[in-house]
Amino acid sequence: IFYYIMVIRTEICGFSGNKIFPGHGSKFIKNDGKNLFFLNSKCKKYYINKIKAVRVRWTHLYRKLKNNENKNKKTDRELS
Repeated sequence: IFYYIMVIRTEICGFSGNKIFPGHGSKFIKNDGKNLFFLNSKCKKYYINKIKAVRVRWTHLYRKLKNNENKNKKTDRELS
């Protein structure tokens, strides 16, 4: 008996960094030929308006940056 594993090809959102599953999101092609995928219209509008993803709380880039900052801070216990 053969079991086949179904592979789902996911894309990454060009703004938020979230996974985009088949049948969702939209494709945006820039004038220079770059293809960008966006999860929803909110992400697309933020990208077009040149809002940085690092400053928006719900993006993966923001969470990664804040998580690294928290790890680098030393607590009172570590200092003593």
